[in-house]
Amino acid sequence: MKRLFINLIVACSTFCFVGSSLYANYVQAQAAKAKGDFVSSSALFYKSYVFPKNKSEKVKSEFGLAESLHKLGLLYSASKYYSGIVSRGPNGNPFYRSALDGLGDINSTVNLGQAHIVKLLKKDVNSAYIPNSARGFYFYYQGVEAYTADKYAQAAKNFTKVPSGSPYFYKAMFHMGVIANLSGRQSKALSYFERVLSAGSISREMREAAILNIARVYYESRQYEKAIRYYGKIPRDSDSWLEALWEASWAFFLIKKHNNTLGNIHTIHSPFFINRFFPETYILQAITFLKLCMYDEVKASLRGSRDRYKPVFAELKSLLSKYKGRPKDFFKLLYDYKTGQLNSYKNVASILDNLSRTDAYKEAMDTIRFSDKELARLSTFSNKWKTTGIYKEVKGFLNSKKSLARKDAGTRLYKVARSQYSYLDELSGQTAMIQAEMLEGKINVLRGRANIKQASSKTKFVGGMQELSVGMNLEYWPFEGEYWEDELGGYVYNVESKCKAEKQVR
Repeated sequence: MKRLFINLIVACSTFCFVGSSLYANYVQAQAAKAKGDFVSSSALFYKSYVFPKNKSEKVKSEFGLAESLHKLGLLYSASKYYSGIVSRGPNGNPFYRSALDGLGDINSTVNLGQAHIVKLLKKDVNSAYIPNSARGFYFYYQGVEAYTADKYAQAAKNFTKVPSGSPYFYKAMFHMGVIANLSGRQSKALSYFERVLSAGSISREMREAAILNIARVYYESRQYEKAIRYYGKIPRDSDSWLEALWEASWAFFLIKKHNNTLGNIHTIHSPFFINRFFPETYILQAITFLKLCMYDEVKASLRGSRDRYKPVFAELKSLLSKYKGRPKDFFKLLYDYKTGQLNSYKNVASILDNLSRTDAYKEAMDTIRFSDKELARLSTFSNKWKTTGIYKEVKGFLNSKKSLARKDAGTRLYKVARSQYSYLDELSGQTAMIQAEMLEGKINVLRGRANIKQASSKTKFVGGMQELSVGMNLEYWPFEGEYWEDELGGYVYNVESKCKAEKQVR
């Protein structure tokens, strides 16, 4: 009993000594910060944050710690403490505005993640509490939250509050274009997307997304020639080029330019894109040949679909069963595929490739890469911070952020994979329907279904997606079984409809 009493006294004396020595840390931290010594100020602010002499000092130290980490370029680490401040709301919170401003600045450099931000900004806040410098950040993500919940009017209201000088302005304009199109206001949608294109400071990805959406607006309003011209503006080295080529194939079909449709599909089916996921191309190819009364080619298209995607369907079913409820492992599977370390699931390479091109995968990888980079930089401060708990706490936060990124992305990507399984199942039903109609001799019925609202075919599209004038000197080379990379996207078939001949025989 005596030994226990002595140990308690020693423990208390040690703790009390440490605690009392830390009371001076806030003043020292402020001095270090004023000198630009943010390594020392971070450690000292952390001490006074953990062992404050009062509540006021704890609050001030938390903000000082966030600012110091921000100045050191440890952006994710700083976001941890800024987020803590913002999560408490503006009432009675003297650093709410500044912390919100800090988060906005960080997110304009590195992506904090939509889920992270939306969770912080879920509570409605009087706009008077939002500093001008953070209004773009705040209202853009308020709009994103409403948009994700299909509350388009509310989303638009928030997007319109994003200031024109904000780095979030053109992102807001892009969303406004999508909302306008969804509500049937095509001309307004086009004006928003054109405004995005007029900006000189947007990323290449946003520029191409705006072009693609302009093409889609024209397509949906049945202005197919204009749609094709905009699809043709997506450069060949873009990740969106094949998507544009595929969507343009439908536009060509609807203006009865079947040779262009078949030419685009010929590119998509080339060995260069063997791991790209475009199963519906076989359906459109079959329907196009059906329109031309080329029944042997219809059968070949259906056979091609079956040969290519039946093994995919079976292996995808097995994969979904194995990874159900294992989001981190599913994400690791995609990572192994992307880095060339996966030696299994060869049949579903097109699915894995498709998933690795999604925003969910890219955002998770960005989070992981930036966290690793920050962890490496953090280790350079470990000796200076070894007497405090800041190194351990921030390191734990960054590792947790990586883990959550894998889990969240894995969960979302698994859902996408499951929807692709359903998509393949649906397409399988369509191929069976086409085959059955052919076997039953109901060609005219099926052909009628494939020709719901085709437009006139006055526009000249001779090759690729570029409109060519009649009389231009063109040189054609027959396809001899070998694909050339510089010809991709320029293929055009040279077949004529056999329907007239079929009618004459009858």
